Amino acid sequence: MPTNLQITEVMAKSILNLSRISGVTYAINPYVGCQHACVYCYGRFMTRYTGHQGEDWGSFVDVKTNAPRVLQQQLRRRKKTSKDPVLFSSVTDAYQPLERRYELTRNCIELLTRHEFPITILTKSDLVLRDADLLGKSTKNEVGMTIISLNEKVRRVFEAGAPPSNRRLKALAELNSQGLCTYAFVGPIIPLLSTPDLEDLIRQLGDCGVAYVLFDRLNVKYGNRPIIKKALENQFPSQAKAILEALRPGSPYYENVRTKIIDLSVQYGVEADIIF
Repeated sequence: MPTNLQITEVMAKSILNLSRISGVTYAINPYVGCQHACVYCYGRFMTRYTGHQGEDWGSFVDVKTNAPRVLQQQLRRRKKTSKDPVLFSSVTDAYQPLERRYELTRNCIELLTRHEFPITILTKSDLVLRDADLLGKSTKNEVGMTIISLNEKVRRVFEAGAPPSNRRLKALAELNSQGLCTYAFVGPIIPLLSTPDLEDLIRQLGDCGVAYVLFDRLNVKYGNRPIIKKALENQFPSQAKAILEALRPGSPYYENVRTKIIDLSVQYGVEADIIF
């Protein structure tokens, strides 16, 4: 993770935007860029449109300091807007460390709650626990955690700036105990690195009481291949070639993983949604 983070406060023109993600109508991204600096992140394509071309993903964050005010204006103008789900977030993590200082996500959630919009959270941070009081006001809200592996070396290599996986599991259990609907996103599943502890992860997610678990493969797109390849060769040199082979079109690797997920999900009573 880059040690010198460039933080820029910017003004957003719109904050409640239509989403192309299945199951949610709107997406809110209070930040551009992300301190979690995940090697595999697809959000890096945003550098094309935000004046950050050539900068490393994770080295910058643009903070939309007027996000709550813009959202309030949009909600006033859209009195007839259908109360469809709003996702935090599609190209950033709404609970990256800067959220502790700026509280943009919390303030936006408060506004959406007043207007009775269902809210879906997907994050890697247990900072979301701070906002359980707001999220718990509606049974239509749900909170999800992304987890790629229980192996801390894998987590540190691919998600250098994100909290450890065990803290995310504890957060899911705590949220569930408070009556919130929770889910998990197990992905990307990295060949040979994520699979050794897949059974233990599914078992623990079942113990946390999540409503369902989404599973996805490692997708190579938006320029992340060179960075993934470099991370593998530097940190997992003996496995790098086999991992890259498993990612090739036509490889049977993920079909075998799919079968394993189905069997384990039945064994541990977890509702699985496999999206690869």
